[in-house]
Amino acid sequence: MHYRQLRGQLSVIFRREAAISAAEHLVSQPLFQQSQHIGCYLSYHHELDPEPLIRQIWSLNKKCYLPQLTPEKSLQFACYEEGDPLFPNQYGILEPLKRAEQIRAEELDLVVVPLVAFDRAGHRLGMGGGYYDRTFGFLMNEERKKPKLIGYAYDIQRAEMLPVDEWDVMLDGVVTERGWMVCHPEM
Repeated sequence: MHYRQLRGQLSVIFRREAAISAAEHLVSQPLFQQSQHIGCYLSYHHELDPEPLIRQIWSLNKKCYLPQLTPEKSLQFACYEEGDPLFPNQYGILEPLKRAEQIRAEELDLVVVPLVAFDRAGHRLGMGGGYYDRTFGFLMNEERKKPKLIGYAYDIQRAEMLPVDEWDVMLDGVVTERGWMVCHPEM
């Protein structure tokens, strides 16, 4: 895919600087400041690296949670603290080993979501497995206020318009190295 190629062509130095900038942009937002339980991810295939953001979560005494794959092809979230052991799942993406400290997706305040591409309307193109859409599908059927789903990407991953399926869960906002973008006016 075009956006994956673009992302893969970015220099290591640019990727590192972009990760720091994106973290600074998100941490400055009231949404982040008011959130205590934050779902995140570990980067894979040149995704924007949330590691600087995770360090900020820890330093501000907030709770960080990472996704774990379930047999139902959805995600559960496990608490992730500095030094916790990680293991690769079936796709080679690192997950926490421990299963004890989990949180339901509905209990998260904010979820930082990886993506391949995004558009201004809040549509997200993922890796194609539908894990995030299955996990957060409840946001489409109810007047739920949380969690807020925030795409985390390089600005070059912005598309003019993306195709949409009826099961696609919308992003509330997107953070790139260039700044914060709100996708829904009620945020």
